[in-house]
Amino acid sequence: MRFPTISALLCAVGVLAAPSTHEARDLAVSPDGKCGGASGQTCLNSYLGDCCSKAGTCGEGAFFCGLGCQKEFGACIPTYKGKLVSQNGLCGHDVTCKGSNTSSKVSSSSFSSSSISSSSVVVGPTAPIGTGASSGVPTSLTSGAPYGNGTSSTVSAGIKSDHPVATNTTACSRKPTSTATCVRCEGQPGTDKYCGLTINDDSYAVVPKTCNQVEYSLDLTECTVAPDGVSRKALCINGQFPGPLLEASWGDEVIVHVTNSMTRNGTSIHWHGIRQNHTNEMDGVVGVTQCALAPGQTMTYKWIAESYGFSWYHSHLTLQAYEGLFGPMYIDGPKSADFDVDAGHLIINDWSHIPVDDMYNDAQVAGVRTMDSGLINGMNINPLAKGDITGARYTVPTEFVPGKKYLFQLLNSAIQSTYKFYIDGHKFTVIAADFVPIEPYETTVLTINIGQRYEIIVEADQEVGDYFLRFDNQNACASTINSDDIRGIIHYAGGPGGTPNSTAYTYPRKDNGVGGILGTCEDEPLDKLVPIVKKTVSSPHQTVQHDVAVSNSNGINLYRWYLDGTTFQANWGDATLYNIVNNDTIPTYSGDLAIETSLGEWVYVIIESPIPLGHPIHLHGHDFYVLAAGYGNYGSGTALNLDNPPRRDVAFMPGDGPTGQGGHLVIAFFTDNPGSWLMHCHIGWHVAMGFALQFIEGKEQIKDTIQDTCLLNDVCDTWRPWAKEKGIYVDDSGV
Repeated sequence: MRFPTISALLCAVGVLAAPSTHEARDLAVSPDGKCGGASGQTCLNSYLGDCCSKAGTCGEGAFFCGLGCQKEFGACIPTYKGKLVSQNGLCGHDVTCKGSNTSSKVSSSSFSSSSISSSSVVVGPTAPIGTGASSGVPTSLTSGAPYGNGTSSTVSAGIKSDHPVATNTTACSRKPTSTATCVRCEGQPGTDKYCGLTINDDSYAVVPKTCNQVEYSLDLTECTVAPDGVSRKALCINGQFPGPLLEASWGDEVIVHVTNSMTRNGTSIHWHGIRQNHTNEMDGVVGVTQCALAPGQTMTYKWIAESYGFSWYHSHLTLQAYEGLFGPMYIDGPKSADFDVDAGHLIINDWSHIPVDDMYNDAQVAGVRTMDSGLINGMNINPLAKGDITGARYTVPTEFVPGKKYLFQLLNSAIQSTYKFYIDGHKFTVIAADFVPIEPYETTVLTINIGQRYEIIVEADQEVGDYFLRFDNQNACASTINSDDIRGIIHYAGGPGGTPNSTAYTYPRKDNGVGGILGTCEDEPLDKLVPIVKKTVSSPHQTVQHDVAVSNSNGINLYRWYLDGTTFQANWGDATLYNIVNNDTIPTYSGDLAIETSLGEWVYVIIESPIPLGHPIHLHGHDFYVLAAGYGNYGSGTALNLDNPPRRDVAFMPGDGPTGQGGHLVIAFFTDNPGSWLMHCHIGWHVAMGFALQFIEGKEQIKDTIQDTCLLNDVCDTWRPWAKEKGIYVDDSGV
């Protein structure tokens, strides 16, 4: 058994707030990379780039300029320092768009506003939708740039590396999954919906034999959306954002056909929180459990709903999830408290008015960004909305009837933000955390970190009227411009049905006088999250230590996360599982960031940081046990809760101590699920910057558990020639 210790040492990189509007002045070149605002400093001739962003930083991309010049943010010229005029619309480095016959403006990702020749095709989280002088071509360069930098390393259709790409050395196989001979509830205690199983049964040990299949099709496309009234390019599922709700019951087999109809993106779909017991190849992590799904290709995912509750599905290729490739997923199961009406889900996510992929380089330089909006079920209002396009607040479709109890499912699908949820004037009961039923507890405000889910029951016990439900952004974690204006609406039957005038919650103030929503970055208290099915944790047998750091990766202020000097790197065309199945090897793209564990062992993981920055940690393939979390470094005297500790798949390492210190998180899991399982920070920027590792669990048993090695091989064999033809490589972590 292994006991990995992860010490996070983060460079002190601050968040740059958007400057106020200020007329540009002809001052000296910015000495520190900041521009505009009250300083009026210009980026002209800055070594970082000539353009000044709305966040007040210098750089070399159209994200910094936008479409045209932003005079209020300092000098912004629609060109680069190069002298050669672009002949094909591709700008940057030594080539300028100024004087080009395509456009003199730099568009969203360093392309002028013309169509791009096939030699310039790239793949990344955002892809082009159309052309035209007003819109430009929002194609990502961050996560899929052309090959060819003069190096002698091997190109393997997904990454530059000296590691040899695996080859198919054995015949593939498909195991039968037909339910034709299945006998419903056979050998189980009842014949009802859950075959006699209840909330007191251990879902890790027993699952209803429903003999039922639910089947869905998801079509992934480029699209244009305006969820808060501001239009931008995005990615959609079945033509909508967020994607459609997928529903099943505890024990069902879920079959989802995923088609990549995007023109310039590889992709995948990960089923967050699904343990994928003996179906590791269905976990949907590009470079780990599968290769990237090429444009025009369909992949069928099949897995058993062994857990129940609320979760989400999302792309697990770089930042695609935060461009729109995500949706809700509900697996019906027993509840720990009674309710009358299922009122549906509430998904909160932060949102930017430019593609997050265009913000990635800025995030590497200066940490998390200031987002433009918070969306509830893909909706909100924003003062920047113009013309005929307006946003709207989400309104719960079910009216409250006094005396009735309503079930809600909550999810935080943000790239960087943590939220406080509440309904004006109402208390509610929390009954589940992630996929784990818990002893019900009552509260007024609930903290939801990235990737976490909760199920709550709200009683309609207030005066008939209209009430706001709110997701207040914890600005100490990461900020959003309208952090206290992320609201939905609940109407009582018989009420006026108008805009609520209900009163917001007043947060307690910290000792330093800062209001709670602004001055804290925290998680829901662990002592409240008591699992109904009680379990204890045994001691570990072995210790493995890794130090995590963020450091300058290329000498020009671009930062990556490192573990023992190695940043995580996936290969879209040579996945870990593909190597294990075909060559019985573990690829070395990420050095030793693949920790091997045997089956039947307890693994403890310690994550700590001296820097006041929190991290939501997610493990694939397991619910883990949260043994401890607190401020300061972990030490030998830190008390560990081994007696029925909280279980979930995302837990938060605190990072906002009362004296400015960082924090620690201690988790444990039992190795009973052969596969290659990713563990990572769920802040989108951080995982893209390499904050991840793999646990190779029961390596010798993995191949025998794979249901369809032919599918595994086919996806890789299709991706490689497509990526090679287009000249694709990965220049972030890839996951």
